[in-house]
Amino acid sequence: MSKEYNHKKIEKKWQKEWAKKKIYKTEEKEGRNRKFYILDMFPYPSGEGLHVGHPKGYIATDIISRFHRMKGFNVLHPMGFDAFGLPAENYAIKNKVHPEKAVKKNIKHYKEQLEEIGFDYDWDREIDTTDPTYYKWTQWIFLKMFEKGLAYESHEPINWCPVDKTGLANEDVEDGRCERCGSPVEKKPMRQWVLKITDYADRMLADLDKLNWPESIKESQRNWIGRSEGAQIRFKIHDSRFKKKTGEVDVFTTRPDTLFGVTYVVLAPEHSMLKNLESRILNVDEVKKYQEETKNKTEIERTSEGKQKTGVELKGIKAINPVNGEEVPVWVADYVLVDYGTGAVMAVPAHDERDFVFAKKYNLPIKEVVLPNIVDRRNPPIEGKKIVERKNIHALVKNPKTGEYLGLRWKKFDWTTFPMGGVEEGEDVVAAARREVKEETGFTNLKFIKVLDGQVRAEYFAAHKDQNRVSYTTAVLFELVDETSVEVDAEEKAAHDTIWLSESKLNYDTMTHAEIEHWHMKMHSETGAFTGEGVLVNSGPFTGTISSEAKRKITASAKGEWVVKYKLRDWVFSRQRYWGEPIPLIHCERCGIVAVPEKDLPVELPKVTSYEPTGTGESPLAAISKWVNVKCPKCAGKAKRETNTMPQWAGSSWYYLRYMDTKNDKQLVNSIKEKYWAPVDLYVGGAEHATRHLIYARFWHKFLFDIGVVSTDEPFKKLQNVGLINAEDGRKMSKRWGNVVNPTDVIEQYGADTLRVYEMFMGPFDQQIAWSTKNMIGTRRFIEKVWRLKEKLKVKSEKSKVKGGETEPELATNNPKLETLLHQTIKKVGEDIAAMRFNTAVSQMMILTNELDKEEMVDEKYFKTLLLLLAPFAPHVTEELWKDMGNTTSIHLEQWPMFADSSIVEKNVNIVVQINGKVRAAFQSSVGAKEDAVRKIALELPETQKWLKGQTIKKVIYVQNKVVNFVL
Repeated sequence: MSKEYNHKKIEKKWQKEWAKKKIYKTEEKEGRNRKFYILDMFPYPSGEGLHVGHPKGYIATDIISRFHRMKGFNVLHPMGFDAFGLPAENYAIKNKVHPEKAVKKNIKHYKEQLEEIGFDYDWDREIDTTDPTYYKWTQWIFLKMFEKGLAYESHEPINWCPVDKTGLANEDVEDGRCERCGSPVEKKPMRQWVLKITDYADRMLADLDKLNWPESIKESQRNWIGRSEGAQIRFKIHDSRFKKKTGEVDVFTTRPDTLFGVTYVVLAPEHSMLKNLESRILNVDEVKKYQEETKNKTEIERTSEGKQKTGVELKGIKAINPVNGEEVPVWVADYVLVDYGTGAVMAVPAHDERDFVFAKKYNLPIKEVVLPNIVDRRNPPIEGKKIVERKNIHALVKNPKTGEYLGLRWKKFDWTTFPMGGVEEGEDVVAAARREVKEETGFTNLKFIKVLDGQVRAEYFAAHKDQNRVSYTTAVLFELVDETSVEVDAEEKAAHDTIWLSESKLNYDTMTHAEIEHWHMKMHSETGAFTGEGVLVNSGPFTGTISSEAKRKITASAKGEWVVKYKLRDWVFSRQRYWGEPIPLIHCERCGIVAVPEKDLPVELPKVTSYEPTGTGESPLAAISKWVNVKCPKCAGKAKRETNTMPQWAGSSWYYLRYMDTKNDKQLVNSIKEKYWAPVDLYVGGAEHATRHLIYARFWHKFLFDIGVVSTDEPFKKLQNVGLINAEDGRKMSKRWGNVVNPTDVIEQYGADTLRVYEMFMGPFDQQIAWSTKNMIGTRRFIEKVWRLKEKLKVKSEKSKVKGGETEPELATNNPKLETLLHQTIKKVGEDIAAMRFNTAVSQMMILTNELDKEEMVDEKYFKTLLLLLAPFAPHVTEELWKDMGNTTSIHLEQWPMFADSSIVEKNVNIVVQINGKVRAAFQSSVGAKEDAVRKIALELPETQKWLKGQTIKKVIYVQNKVVNFVL
């Protein structure tokens, strides 16, 4: 072996050797029950190829795969390509090359890049979603859904991207823009195929609880599915001039308890009823103009908080409230979306913030029907005492000079209150508040600010009257102009003292009012809507009922229906493009829509020269008459193929199953193989797929479970997100910014093993971090140090001891501290790989290497153990060193070393790295590690190097087991 570490020669040599001997080939081995299926989210093969941010997740899964193989597991770690869809098609159009040719070229380049990093993929199981032998089964799954009624044709308005010239699912739209190209999305009525994903919404929601996934991903899915229970209530629509019914509109509400508070009804600008009402709307031209203006607004522009809400009243049209027969106006407004709920809302401005803002702007009535209901926990009602209902006020008087509020400190009772009292007959609340302030404190010169919208219902025991009270209280806010006052009568003086309270004292700990927290919130609220639940008022026979009890009762009274709704919409599954799986359906003039017989699958894409989108709503396939015109499978009459294609998410919704049985042309997957490998034990990929791919895959999997194709009801047992690697400038790597780093260039200069170890050492795996080519030097030096250790080898003749089927390292006995460190390293590296703490695993191996490097001679067993631990991270250099030691089998087929509990007498500690006393990084180290070893590791950390760049270290302060501080 050469003394020089030549990564180019070593890495190419072993990549060829591994491929030749197929050491990573996966088979279903009888009697080997411990399987481990680890999966990467397979890539879309872009024309640009990989940049250094892409392999981070692949390196991690490769390490875990190799680790499990060495632990005795039968490992499935496959790779393939998700090559259908808009990106591939648009790339082909731009570069004037057929998508099929572009995809093949791109896949070839991707494979070359992946192979030069040294991954342990079994390439015999490679899949390509554009291969007809693969998409035959994608089409088969669609046909099964069609048979079960889960696939249906629709003509409703959908998301239309004018740039990509195709329909989009809701999941492909972000903030009203096409997720792929960023252009504003329009609503366009169109024929399309839709999958009933909502039929599985409840199951997908419930089963999230049993998944070992990041909570953030599960919460994203819960929010996206958006389950809510409520009432579907029908409002009759009348022509107000002739009192003639012109139709009905359904609204969905989670708050039917507020139905008596409806003061207007709102339709989305795209609502189909507007077309039916055209002849009866008196201001129809104004309405049509408003509809046209709305078309140019994105969803985020229409619904975002703080946006000016706009609308137009449908003059001459009224809606009839089904619970009280009241006529209310009908409006069209852009804050209502046609594809959310029913596209219509009953507006209750007293109890909905959006409705409140809209009502204030257009001077519409606001009718309060639900009050906050507060039971005073310090002075609760006493059973058996008389109950008295009372309408009263609280006067909140602020001194603008001091910021304090006027209060009363009662003498006989332990009370601190605002000036308060009842409202006399014929008296408004503002006049009553002024009167109470004057009577109780003497102050008369008050500036009225506002009435805090909404009453509060409170239940309490009034000790001074020896009675239970139910008070309906309104708060009125004033400012004190000056201290002009009148004499307070003797009775008031005897009852309380006047005090001033800072705003921090306006809470239930200080004040007696159970309503105080509500008033404090209202003082700072921009809207007056009370959106919580409480007790009903002004609600006919339901007045006095609490919200939770009133909801279903009022729904029944309105002849409504209690239903479950989802924010999740059915999946718009067709695209008006060429490069996608053909939908295997035929349109017959006699028989209607007919499924392509299974024996005729796959329906292959025709070879074409022109495949640019039409933009008319028809796929380019529609113009290929030879392909389109066919005989009906049922009646043999004239028929036409479906010309829409599937979205790019189709093939990726089930690909993990095909890896289990890639060559099967009789079944999607053999049931025995599926039961052996399912479910995927660990799935690694980006968090950006939380509400698209991961939802779609779960839906398809549950359907396949229902029809007996798979044996588990969830596809992915554990999920782990990978943190992005940004460019050195902190931005996302992109050709646009000119900041892309090609892994081939890095491998050429530093080697694949250096790239692999560096990406794992950069920081916590799930966190975002910036790339630094310069920081790779420290990782390269670490590998070179391992390489040089071979020159210090001291070979022992004794055989390795074997314990429990795994190799137990035979250790030198003349260095107990080194022996302890070795066992600690075995334990920590194994635990860190399993927990995906790769950066601390590398740190620990660096510490061990530094300690071995200090030895004059290194026992062979120490070195072998280090190589075994390092092998998953740096497979090429460890394989070369392993072979040089005389081993005939691959290091990657060896057994993972064991640690002896009795030898681990020390624990690991967390070393904090400070620069000028400020914490900048941290890493794991052994208890009692020497300063020079700790210092070296600290200096090699990317976070440390960033802060030390261009600086001179004047002093190093080391507190053993705790801190290393670099003073600049």
